[in-house]
Amino acid sequence: MAQHNSSEEVDLGYLLKKSNDIFKSIARGIFKVIDFFIKNIIWVILLIILGVVIGFYKDYNAKKFYDNQVIVIPNFESVDYLYDKVEAINSKITSNDTIFLKEIFKENVGKMGKIEIEPIVDVYNFISQSRENIDILRILAQNQDFSEYIEDISTSKYYKYHRLKIPIEGSESSQKIISDLFDYLNSNEHFKNYQQIFSETNSYEIQKHYEMITQVDSMVKSMYEISGISSNVSVNNTSDQHYLIERKRLLIEDLYKLKMAQKDYFSSIKVVNVDYNLEPEKFLNISNKIKYPIILVSLFSLVFFIIYLFKSLRKFAELE
Repeated sequence: MAQHNSSEEVDLGYLLKKSNDIFKSIARGIFKVIDFFIKNIIWVILLIILGVVIGFYKDYNAKKFYDNQVIVIPNFESVDYLYDKVEAINSKITSNDTIFLKEIFKENVGKMGKIEIEPIVDVYNFISQSRENIDILRILAQNQDFSEYIEDISTSKYYKYHRLKIPIEGSESSQKIISDLFDYLNSNEHFKNYQQIFSETNSYEIQKHYEMITQVDSMVKSMYEISGISSNVSVNNTSDQHYLIERKRLLIEDLYKLKMAQKDYFSSIKVVNVDYNLEPEKFLNISNKIKYPIILVSLFSLVFFIIYLFKSLRKFAELE
């Protein structure tokens, strides 16, 4: 038992000694760092001043970009067209094809950055549209994890709304650039023809629905008048009245959908909402006047650390 206690005391003493050595090493390291900056205080001050000057220059000449977020509805099965056009415009921006871009943005060419586009995932809205959509969703998701499926870009055509993020230099030209962009996207003759056909058909359907509702009202009114004259037919008319009232309800529901479609299908790529000139999100939003002094001092310290490390290794090698 005495031997066991002695062993424990030795282990504890060894650990305390090692802990002491570690704290001493840390304290020695901190002292060396402080001593290094004290010895090189003039260089550090000069680098800080130089960094502040560079930061002021960068801030003064920086091109500030703002985010502009646009929510759109691609109509007439134009989702693939929209994504392909965005990819094509991004390619032209990357290659700096000013001839092509000037046709779209005119005097504002060069002010727009690459566009980001993504579907706004709304599975419940998609399912609620029809029973067929439920079956489509079930079939397409059979061989794929559902959470991955709903985020898959290939399924984006099934969602109604899509979001575009458009970075634009400065805040003065944002509205004009976005207006020109969507004028270009909506200039496709194929989809313009579809829009015209839809508009004519939709207007005709709305007119006919109003006429049918008027007819149903007239028939219900006639039934009430007949029921008031003869009590013998009132019982027979009750079921017909219920049918007509239900028919009117369905017609009004269809009319609502037709009018909503009239608003949604206003153009092939309908702009729903635009938020202009939003401050871009940054992971570390540090001023250049702070960032550049830190970078210069860090680089200066790194050079001397590498030199110190090299000398230490050389001494170690010579001892061996």
